[in-house]
Amino acid sequence: MQSLTTFTFDTSRILRGTLSSPGAEYTTNTVQAGSSRRSTSLEGSPGLPDAVIDWKKNTFTISGSTRVVRDLRKKRAAFSSSRYWTWFDCEEYRVKYESELDHTWTVFSYSGTVLATFTSNIHRVFHENLLPVLCMSSTVRDEEERQFIILVLLYSETKRLESLKERPLAAIRPLAAIGNFLDGLPLPNS
Repeated sequence: MQSLTTFTFDTSRILRGTLSSPGAEYTTNTVQAGSSRRSTSLEGSPGLPDAVIDWKKNTFTISGSTRVVRDLRKKRAAFSSSRYWTWFDCEEYRVKYESELDHTWTVFSYSGTVLATFTSNIHRVFHENLLPVLCMSSTVRDEEERQFIILVLLYSETKRLESLKERPLAAIRPLAAIGNFLDGLPLPNS
């Protein structure tokens, strides 16, 4: 069984906060221009270069190398919710958002091993809200790979939240479908 490093966000705002674990810490900082986002930087240990998402140019920059997101991300099947991301020539990552109830992104290696999970902020009515949590496998040792995985998760969750704002009833549709299904069932005789 592989061990995991758990990073907990100090705020629900994943693009402006701190991710901390007992052995490491990252800070995210987003530069705004008016009401639009310009860039989000991921800062790690001192001496390491920042990783950056440029929202305007739609690029990732890691260790001084910049690539366009459309070249990094692919979708293979029409009805698949998985996306395939690649930064390194030999490694491809499958990223999937699990069911709406789990609120979890999972990053798989090419071989199918879970490399990271990200559970987004969960709002609760009667209990304390849960802050976002990122769990990273101990097999991810390279700092550039770790930064890439974190950027992919930040990007994916941000785009998911933006799509919910653009279509606010999208989160309710599965519940409506269940209601419609139940309405069609015959009632037992009393």
